[in-house]
Amino acid sequence: MLEDAVAGFLDSVSERGLDEPLLAALRSLGYTSLHLTHGSSEFGKDLIGQLDDEQWAFQSKQGNIGQADFRRLTGQLDELRANDLSHPEFRTDLPRRAVLVTTGRLVGNAGLSAQEYSRHARERGESELEVWGRDKLLGLFAGDPDAVLRGSVDGQLLGLLGAIEQSQVDMSMLERFSLRWTNMDANQVASLGVVEAAIAGERLLALDRLDLACQLALCLVRGAWASSGGAVDQALAADAGGAMFERYADLLFDRAAAALSEEGGLLRFAGGLVAYRVRAVRVGELMGLLALRIRGTNPTRADAIDAFLGDLVRQEPGAVHPVSDRYAVALIPIVAVLAASDRPTAEGALQRATVWLCDRYDRGESGLAQVDASPADEVRSMLGAPFETIPLRERRSSLIGGVLLDLAALLGLDSAYADIRNDIQAVRVFPSVLLTPDSRDQFLIEGEENRWDYNPDYADNLDPELPAAPHLVERVDERALATAGRWWDLLAVSAALRDRHFVSAIRMALTQGDHA
Repeated sequence: MLEDAVAGFLDSVSERGLDEPLLAALRSLGYTSLHLTHGSSEFGKDLIGQLDDEQWAFQSKQGNIGQADFRRLTGQLDELRANDLSHPEFRTDLPRRAVLVTTGRLVGNAGLSAQEYSRHARERGESELEVWGRDKLLGLFAGDPDAVLRGSVDGQLLGLLGAIEQSQVDMSMLERFSLRWTNMDANQVASLGVVEAAIAGERLLALDRLDLACQLALCLVRGAWASSGGAVDQALAADAGGAMFERYADLLFDRAAAALSEEGGLLRFAGGLVAYRVRAVRVGELMGLLALRIRGTNPTRADAIDAFLGDLVRQEPGAVHPVSDRYAVALIPIVAVLAASDRPTAEGALQRATVWLCDRYDRGESGLAQVDASPADEVRSMLGAPFETIPLRERRSSLIGGVLLDLAALLGLDSAYADIRNDIQAVRVFPSVLLTPDSRDQFLIEGEENRWDYNPDYADNLDPELPAAPHLVERVDERALATAGRWWDLLAVSAALRDRHFVSAIRMALTQGDHA
């Protein structure tokens, strides 16, 4: 069954989707100095690494390769074998091993062409070409005792893949699955965990659930840091999770931008008012996270996402209408991005979200569901108050309230902060904040030292000399990941776990996003 899952993955994965799992597989085999080098200056090499005092170079392709395809590849293969230009760690003094990796097979006369190609290289005293096809990759990932996925025989991965096929997966299930990564060591997550995430992510992509593919990548970031206890020198799996998130979120941006431009906007693609609000706020959250992540590497794309977020918030009310506390943290990347590119829209988003929240508690309504509520409970809490047949328990604590006040305070929005504070008090809502130490517990739902503050001592008005609440005193250097420049990873952890936010990461996001 595991081989069937890997076979399905190889059938559907793109060239770039293969990058991280192939890197993870090579790492599990003992390769060192591994680097992804695909790009405009790759010189035929998608990936490089070293093993047994040899310099390896890999070129990846998708699907079967016929004779005509192979002939078109010869220029890249010549560079792969003979060109010395690459990453600074590429060792030109070591014997060279060149590998063409394909998720399919050499078909037709391509196999003979490859043999002839290698024969000519051998006669010239050059490195020959090796071919790793589908069968080699099946063995590498799942087909023998030394395969990367040997740790997945417990069935959890197959259970997740089955749930995906039956459209029974949600964010909570992905978080529960990712618990397995928190209990692995860092090396296991960087090999086994990355391949598991890639296989499940590609299955979600095939079913057009890019939002959940993004969420799984965020859960991998969380699992990576939990496994290493936050050790900043063990970032391989977290880097892989971030790269996966970029890929899936970039695809989602193209689709969401097209949907927003159509008549009816995102509402056309939702199954009702609740589903619409979930879709709108999730698209905003994921696009905000993408913009913040790529600001320094792809500013043009980030600017396009900034503009999209402005249009989203102005055109789609649901983008600032979280249906429960589960979506409170979604407001953070949305507002952080807009605060730099369109501050009035960012402030307006906070105000509209406050009105939405307070209306859910006003006029006898029972409020919004808690962060770990089921989707059914979220719907009942949001829509049940007008229907006497639906019994509801009133909730006065609100994670959304804490996020709104913290964002307004950190942005220094004096008037908006005072209004949010007054409105929340008027409907007797108690803002709630989960406080976590800078330890492994910050990456765990059940961290022993984590504690809830259900009614922080928020000031009535902002004072430039004092924090608006005790937890807002947290500085960037009080979180090791933020100090190391990994503040985005903290935002990813927040998005994966849904019940916490990190003041230091928000501070850095606001600073890094200030490009206007």
